[in-house]
Amino acid sequence: MSRRRIIKIILPADLESLSTRQLLARLKALWQCEDSFALSDRGFVSEADGIVFKDSQEWQSAFEDLKAILAIREHVPRRTEREALRKERAKHKRNQ
Repeated sequence: MSRRRIIKIILPADLESLSTRQLLARLKALWQCEDSFALSDRGFVSEADGIVFKDSQEWQSAFEDLKAILAIREHVPRRTEREALRKERAKHKRNQ
């Protein structure tokens, strides 16, 4: 039996108060949801429990709300982007 956790349903207004790190963690958790109940090894799951499957309307709404909020947040460079910037600055300093 799958041990994936059930994701709480959060209103869009409440999502805005979360940090970008928390929003990205929620995005990752949403991506880890199972595709559908038909493909799942779970028994009965109540819709009141929260978000479990990607094919549910709750998942789609939560995903769209989350993407809309993340779209207006400041971009945080990935590790590889930060490394490239550091190397470029170091190269620039050596050439001065």
